[in-house]
Amino acid sequence: MNRFSATSLLLSVTAGVALSGEPQLAYIIEGSGYFGAPGIELTQIGRVDLSNPSSVESLPTVGVDLRFGGADLRPGSGELVGFENITNSIRILDPVAGSNSLIDSIGFMDTGVAGMAYSNDGSVAYITTTVGAFVRILTVDADTGAMIAMNNIITDSLSSLAVVPDGHPTLTPGDLYGLGLSGGGSLRLLHIDLQSNTVVSSQFITGIGFNPQFETGLDFASDGTLYALIQGFDEVQPDVFVEISSHLYTINPANGNATDLGVVQADGTWDAVTLVIDEGAISCPADLTGDGMLNFFDVSAFLNAYNAMDPQADFTGDGMYNFFDVSAFLNAYNAGCP
Repeated sequence: MNRFSATSLLLSVTAGVALSGEPQLAYIIEGSGYFGAPGIELTQIGRVDLSNPSSVESLPTVGVDLRFGGADLRPGSGELVGFENITNSIRILDPVAGSNSLIDSIGFMDTGVAGMAYSNDGSVAYITTTVGAFVRILTVDADTGAMIAMNNIITDSLSSLAVVPDGHPTLTPGDLYGLGLSGGGSLRLLHIDLQSNTVVSSQFITGIGFNPQFETGLDFASDGTLYALIQGFDEVQPDVFVEISSHLYTINPANGNATDLGVVQADGTWDAVTLVIDEGAISCPADLTGDGMLNFFDVSAFLNAYNAMDPQADFTGDGMYNFFDVSAFLNAYNAGCP
């Protein structure tokens, strides 16, 4: 790989650059590392630009020998919290430090792909996974993880959850939705009523373009837009299947129409299992420390990554480390953040 001495160009860049704007981003958590997918580690977090899903900032892993199947931002605290479904535990995730803090283990779930969502007031979390021939949804105390209610619902599967936000123009705030696969492999948007313990409605999702799998994510933005993260496979010829990396969609709850916004990092290594819309995050490639500021520490982080030939410093994405990466970093640094 070509190298270029970046230190002399960057040592003079010491003044902080103010960040501005609040573009919509989303957190995803890698699931395919469980199967040994190249380049991405299990429990690694990515931060996706919703306007350009191929732009993914790779953040640290948040656990060892864990498997997060659901996550959400807790209203009121802004904490990113995940449900880890090997230990059946709720954990606060720190995507900057690459760590997690245990809230509690809740049990009552089988290991497998799961989903998680908070109520709009942040007081409870809903957690789901398929248990045998039915779907189980737990309502747990957000502070302690103590179980408040257990609902067993007869449906094929449920691999994600989302709560309708306050002020939604057409749906009832606080209602619970999820994505599920039917026995024939089609994907459905399910409206779930925990009070009656039923699936109120089941809407087939159209426009995906491939065969979906269980590893999906679902979340509402505050304006009511419903986003989905879906991966799957395609049969290119009889009995020959090709894996399709995660695609980002918007879904119309009224008719199930899905609009493909693009593949998430098109190298095929992001097979994410959860989607968390974060409207307060700032997309800023030069903020390498992730602290929301551009200053000397980001320059130092770039130099360290550059000298170590760390992919974090490959700003052009061409696998080489040279003047063009330095120039791209400087341009991003001087521009601040959108």
